[in-house]
Amino acid sequence: MDNYSENSNKQPPPAASFIKNLPPFVYILIVLGVIFFLYQVIGAGLTIAAGGVEFDKNIQVTRIVLSFSQFMFILGPTIFFTRLQTPELKNTFRLNFPSPLLLFLAVLGIIFIQPLLQGYMVIQEYILNHIPFIQDVLKQIKSLFDLVEEATIKIVKAYSPVEFIVVVFVIGVTPAICEEILFRGFVLKNLEKVSRPAIAIFLTGFLFAIYHFQPFNIIPLIALGSFLTFIVYYSNSIYLGIICHFLNNFFASYFLYKYGKQDMETPKLSDSEILDAVIMITVSLVLFTSVMFLFYKLRFKKESVQVE
Repeated sequence: MDNYSENSNKQPPPAASFIKNLPPFVYILIVLGVIFFLYQVIGAGLTIAAGGVEFDKNIQVTRIVLSFSQFMFILGPTIFFTRLQTPELKNTFRLNFPSPLLLFLAVLGIIFIQPLLQGYMVIQEYILNHIPFIQDVLKQIKSLFDLVEEATIKIVKAYSPVEFIVVVFVIGVTPAICEEILFRGFVLKNLEKVSRPAIAIFLTGFLFAIYHFQPFNIIPLIALGSFLTFIVYYSNSIYLGIICHFLNNFFASYFLYKYGKQDMETPKLSDSEILDAVIMITVSLVLFTSVMFLFYKLRFKKESVQVE
């Protein structure tokens, strides 16, 4: 019995051995596929079962189920599949407290990137509305995604301070934790094994954008995802990603709560309005890149830390 126990401790389970031999990128795609199915299919089924097809009549129940689904079908499986790969969860998920200065710069970064992303969306909408030969086709495609957006707005729109707090938890706190653990934890750590930092950062941001399945927001999502990956990688702390992800979603929910949905149909923008958008983008880009350059200069350096 002693010999058996000793040998069994040395031999990893067959499933764990198989997973460890998988190429990291293949494992990423498998895990993202499984989690996508769990969340989008099983989670959606639970949402419909709990709130009904006309979910806006049971909006509070829908919000609770959506939040539960993210923890159950995104966070839970991410930790499970990561644990099959390695017992070093703290290292994989970068559960380290960042320096206060890097935290301050990261918060500045998420603030400065907001006008850049919004300005881009305005100009993109303007351009798409001025392409005659594909305008009708684009409008038909966009109308499908607008229906999804309208349903989403019903979930995230709040009409009282108490309801706003609930919304912030559902679309701010929950995805900030679950999606960061998945992308800036599991995905980033695996991509680091097979690519240089710049490529790993971009690919993580790209997969983050694709996963949201919002083709008309793909560029802003890639930019946001790459920014979040950048600050997590160079701070060695996922907490920066969680905080900035939360702030980004909080800003969106607050402006929706305060001002309602802004009309993005802007085919009649005047030249002065276009110029204002370009200036806003330029100023935002300069401030944002300056902060990120300083962030990189002050980045966490593993070689400078010796632990005995």
